Parts: sequence; structure tokens; C-alpha cells
Amino acid sequence: MTIIEDQQAQYLIKSLQHHPSPYLILTKEAGVEWMNKSAQYVFDTTEISDIDIAPIVSHGASKKIEAIGSSFQSDLELSLRKIKFFLRSRIHEIPLDKEDSFFLIEVLAQSEAALSALKNTIACLENDRIDMAYQKQYDLQTGNLASVETLLRLKDEKGEIIPNNELIPLVEGESLFSLVVLASMQKLKDIFLFKKEKNLDFTVFLNVSAYTAMQENFCKLILDFVEENDLNPGDLGLEITETAELEDRARAAKYFEKLKEHGIPLALDDFGAGYSSLSYLRDLPITLVKLDKDFSQTVSEEDTQELVRFVVTICKNMELGMLAEGIETKEQEDTFTKLGCQKGQGFFHHRPQFLDDFKKEFE
Repeated sequence: MTIIEDQQAQYLIKSLQHHPSPYLILTKEAGVEWMNKSAQYVFDTTEISDIDIAPIVSHGASKKIEAIGSSFQSDLELSLRKIKFFLRSRIHEIPLDKEDSFFLIEVLAQSEAALSALKNTIACLENDRIDMAYQKQYDLQTGNLASVETLLRLKDEKGEIIPNNELIPLVEGESLFSLVVLASMQKLKDIFLFKKEKNLDFTVFLNVSAYTAMQENFCKLILDFVEENDLNPGDLGLEITETAELEDRARAAKYFEKLKEHGIPLALDDFGAGYSSLSYLRDLPITLVKLDKDFSQTVSEEDTQELVRFVVTICKNMELGMLAEGIETKEQEDTFTKLGCQKGQGFFHHRPQFLDDFKKEFE
């Protein structure tokens, strides 16, 4: 008799079949025997043979009361067709009888949107629907190209861009997102080949969140990429977003200093949007400050101009670069230039382009 034929398991199957959270039933040898509708949705399959789960270390059902199992949280190693990743799960070990038990796996997702994000991210990885767009950043004094920001773009099955805020914040805590970072870096190789071919000199800033940058293997991943692609100091930079997640400032400073020592400049994104931004300039080896785009929208107002002057002074005293984001009009550009801001970025200067269109501007 298989596990799913057991009366107790049958009760679970009936009660969980339409539960909004993904559930799977595994044997002690980690063979998948059943999954509910939500799991079928997330993993885009009705075939249990598509899913392989690494063996789980048993915590052991309760010894005092045989009818009670154990429950613990763990990162489950899961292989799904073409990709392998870890997924945050709650594992319930449920006794079948005195000698045996099985695992009920609950994939941890806090909302319907999180489930959709998991499903879409898996689909993008499996079907090579991850791309990069590029937006130019200019020297406001000379009008020359100063650097380029890379922007992650994930596409649905129709080729339409999925808004990043519908995916990234919901899957970033999963190791699944590290696969997205690796895939995006593979795409970056093409722009560095183009730079060498045309003998172009500008920094390409990879946009990463503080959460991603603080992962244990991130520094090695970046430094390996620099070495493998024979990049020169200043070719690749990192633009750090979501800085509110930098709780361990000392560890962040250590990681970032190592990157800076290897010629990787660091830009602090959305400066002025958070109350702790000033202390980041003190504690972290930042080379470029990116003024939040909200300043561009109100830069005609005197209060905003005073704040911009304040940041300009700080950047000059600390020998930091400064860039205004979100410039959409000539008036905004002129105001930032007059206030002493060095660089600018926005739709007035350049709209993000995929690489094929980006290349055409250098022909």
C-alpha cells in the first residue's frame, strides 16, 4: 500500500487538495507521491515525476504520544525539470504507524501574489525569459556619456514585461532569486563584449538589492565574473538598492570594501528617500550617490533646491560622485546643473533599451 492509500493520508489529501498553500506528500526516501492544486499551479505541472526533492533529515515523531508528529521549518532542496533551488518550507513528519511516517511539505508563501511570483519566476528561468535593459547616465556639465545602469526585465509567456515589484520583493528571500541574478549576469556578458569591440569607456552598473549583495557568496560571484570576463577596474559597478535591509553595517562595509578594492565602484540608490541614508555615507565605501527621483519632481521648489545643495556639499567634502535620477525635462536638468549636481539620468536623457537597440546608438 502506498502512502496516499493510507486512510490518514487520504484525509489530508481531501482537506488540502484546494488549500491556497502548496502542499506535497513525500515518502521517507523523499519520493513525491502527491501534490495539491496550489503546488501544481506554482510548479506548472501535474506530473510528480517533474519534481525531485533531496532526502529530508527526520526530526522524529513524538515519542510520548504516538499520534503526534513533528513540525519544523527548513530550506527544501528541490529539482524541477531544468533548475535546482532551495525553497522555504514547513515540514510536517506524520506517523503512519509505530514504525513508519511520511512527510507533508508546506511551501511557505504568505499571499496569492507570492505564489504567482514564484510561478512566474520559475517560468522565466526555465524558458529564458530574463533580459536586461540599459539606461545611460550623463555628465550634466559636458553632456558626455558617464555610465550605464542595467535594469532587470522578466517577461511573461506573451513577451510582455512583468513589473519588477510584482516579482522581486516576493521571491528575493528565496534561493530561487540567486538563479535570477546569475541569469542576469550571463546577459551582461554581451554588453562587455560590445564595449571591447567598440573600445568604449563607461561603467556598467548592475542594479542589486542590499539583500542580494549581503548574501554569503555574492562577493565571490561578482569577483569571479570580473575575472572570467577579463574586466578592467571600473568596467563593472554595483548599484545598491533597498538599503533599509543593511542591518549589519559592519559586515556590509567589509563586503563592499572588498569589492571596491577590486575596482568595482559602488553607487547608493534612492539617496534621500530613507532616514538613514546619511549614516550609510559615513559607514560604507560608497563612490556615487544617486539622488532619489522624487527630488527631480519638485526640484523647481526652493525647499528641494536647498536639500540638493546640502547633498552637493556633502558629496564634495567626501569626494563622492552625485547623480540625479528621474530627470524628465530640460528645466529639471538645468536646475540640477546650476545646483552643482555632476550627473543625471532619466527619460529626458535616455529611455531604457534592450541591447540590440542600445548598440544602434553607437553606430
